[in-house]
Amino acid sequence: MSRHHSHIASAINIIVSASAGEPLAHHLKKFFAADKKFGSKDRKAIASLCYNYYRLGNALNDKTAEERILAGCFLCSSERSDLLEDRAPELNEKIHWSREKKLAFLKVTDDDIFLFRKELSSEINDAGFISSFSKQPLFFLRIRPGKAVKILEKLAAAKTAFTEISTSCIAMPPASKTDELIRLNKDAVVQDLNSQQVFNYLLQDGVFLPEEAVVWDCCAGSGGKSILLYDLLHGHAELHVSDVRENILHNLRNRFRDAGIKNYRVFIADPTEENYKQPEKKFDLIICDVPCTGSGTWARNPEQLVFFDKKNTVRYAEQQKKIATNVVKALKPGGLFFYITCSVFQKENEAVAEYIRSACGLKLLEMQYLKGYNDRSDTMFTAVFSN
Repeated sequence: MSRHHSHIASAINIIVSASAGEPLAHHLKKFFAADKKFGSKDRKAIASLCYNYYRLGNALNDKTAEERILAGCFLCSSERSDLLEDRAPELNEKIHWSREKKLAFLKVTDDDIFLFRKELSSEINDAGFISSFSKQPLFFLRIRPGKAVKILEKLAAAKTAFTEISTSCIAMPPASKTDELIRLNKDAVVQDLNSQQVFNYLLQDGVFLPEEAVVWDCCAGSGGKSILLYDLLHGHAELHVSDVRENILHNLRNRFRDAGIKNYRVFIADPTEENYKQPEKKFDLIICDVPCTGSGTWARNPEQLVFFDKKNTVRYAEQQKKIATNVVKALKPGGLFFYITCSVFQKENEAVAEYIRSACGLKLLEMQYLKGYNDRSDTMFTAVFSN
């Protein structure tokens, strides 16, 4: 069996055994952990085949898995490859064609790839968004205050490829490894470009918070946005963080320890519950980074293009409204409420923002999309309110 045939066979095995809801990255990790015969180059090659298969979305569903893998490699690559030369030389010779010519040759349209165009916000450039699925987003690091010189020197000494986006953000090729060079969470945080921008409202003139702001991150996950806010407030924050998942909060505690954050309280809470119990405290600022479809990250997680059911937009929107309704009651008079998603769907964003404004009685201060499809990053939505 040739190396290329073996790689394709392994990729098909991974694809066939994948299940909806499980991130492809996790599935790949389990697959390679169970079969130790693959070296690092083989793992990288097989993973790339899987990602290219999913980047086709729902196009070419009448073709075999191998044909879809090869078509995905053709669409998502710009350099000739030995695999295509071996398995589909007619595609390899056209590898430098534009995306539009490749789609026409494959008899594929953007609507074949992405079935949810009608769900998109009018603020999203649908052609730009859909075409972004063809490339893996970049790897971004947020440099923590006072650590820039040290980090840039280490990366330069290691001859690691990177681009300075700003004084606090660097971009690196996808799947870059930095944990051996940089003390993650202490000196820098792995955080997408636009995720780093969600609190930019606080940088505007005339926006003030108390000297020691009391903050609640009500859907904290592993705490990335709490660490970001802590840095923006120069450590002058009393953090309260909650999530429904204890295992995620365990990861958060570890990250906070590494980040040197000590002044915080962590607790389990599910603000979607009917009998939800409010925290006793009131907060100057509430971060509401709600569970969502994650559609703004689908270039990074293209398997969602295949597994997603658009009925989930309604389910998520109802959940988001419940969360917002419950947690805004804990906002101090004059406090700030940040509603955040990584979705591009109107039902989860503008529609929920209007619900928060009208049903919860808050004043909308700012609403925007942080569009990542032109920058090889994720797309985020933020709406800032006050009472």
